[in-house]
Amino acid sequence: MTEYITKLNQLDLEIDNDIVHNQVNEIKQIDNYIKSKKPLPEAPARLGLLPDQFEDVLMEIGENKRSSLTTINNLFNNCRQYLSLEYGIWSVANLKTARLIKEKLAINKALEIMAGNAYWSKALEAAGIETISTDSLEWAKTSKTGSEPFHQVLDMPAAQAIEKYRDVDLILCSWSPNFGQGDIETVNAWQKYNKSSHLLFIGEQNGATNSQEFWDHSWFKKTPELAEINHSFKSFDFINEQIFEIDNEF
Repeated sequence: MTEYITKLNQLDLEIDNDIVHNQVNEIKQIDNYIKSKKPLPEAPARLGLLPDQFEDVLMEIGENKRSSLTTINNLFNNCRQYLSLEYGIWSVANLKTARLIKEKLAINKALEIMAGNAYWSKALEAAGIETISTDSLEWAKTSKTGSEPFHQVLDMPAAQAIEKYRDVDLILCSWSPNFGQGDIETVNAWQKYNKSSHLLFIGEQNGATNSQEFWDHSWFKKTPELAEINHSFKSFDFINEQIFEIDNEF
């Protein structure tokens, strides 16, 4: 997938526009942090040109470059796909949000379940939170990125991990698989074994991240603390990505 970055650089040179150049640099900075197995300092700026921006840039560079501008804008909007294929991640972890999670929710120890390559675990530990990462690791058997986690990942299904590690303050699940009912099973295990902890899901509401039954429940908590955490988490092309907390009083 290195051709993704190569193509960005080629089109950036051809288009020669500051707005486009800034977005290309943003993606390359994201790529460099992830390649170095480091969380970003803070969530990146939004990627992709809005319709008005697109037309403004086109007016500046000329109609003859419309095709190139359309192509690079599609690359901006497909950055998540590139990161998922190249690094096996769907959510870009950042230190600012991780530190707010620690500070606002008073977290000392965390468990990341269905962790995949455990990029968020890396950020939580960098923020001073002792973190355990677990995943069933079935996906890693067929993915080239499965051998390159950001944090040590223990081979353990989510419900089993929640039962075993009951002394954590936080259980985090980022982009749970869009098949089966792992999300519902997670909530049930949390209720049974560690309901006093914070249970956070990162994903896209009613999107390809959880079962429909999960979103049919009205069990999501809204607090000023969570709002502040989410405000730090406006992620480039992840327009609908948010952090959700399950209410332990439902």
